[in-house]
This record gives sequence, C-alpha cells and structure tokens, in this order.
Amino acid sequence: MDKLLGAFVKKYINDLSNDDLVKLEKLLDIDDSNLYNFLNGLETDFIFEKNNVTDLFKHFDYIEK
Repeated sequence: MDKLLGAFVKKYINDLSNDDLVKLEKLLDIDDSNLYNFLNGLETDFIFEKNNVTDLFKHFDYIEK
C-alpha cells in the first residue's frame, strides 16, 4: 500500500485544492486493509466519504514500475 499511496499522491498532489489536501490526509490515516478493500470494491469496516479524493483513489490505476 505504501508504493500505491506514494504513486497516488505523487500523481495528484499538485492538482488538489486545500480542501482536497485535508481529505487526502484523512484518506492516508485509514488502515491498509480498508484502503485495499475499497480500491478493489470489497467490503470495508470503514465508511468512506464520497469526495474528489476518494473518487480519484477509487479509480487510480497503479502500475508498479
């Protein structure tokens, strides 16, 4: 998850508003298991807010280099 989140932040960090950055910080505080499940459309123990950052993350296509 660290590589995935790092790639996600690197791709979008410069395009996010101040409000989005606050939402990104909240996303980064969520445990890896719930983030993985959310990204893969599986059941989570956490209720994810519907916002720009979670939408970007949900549709982020990570390809490890």
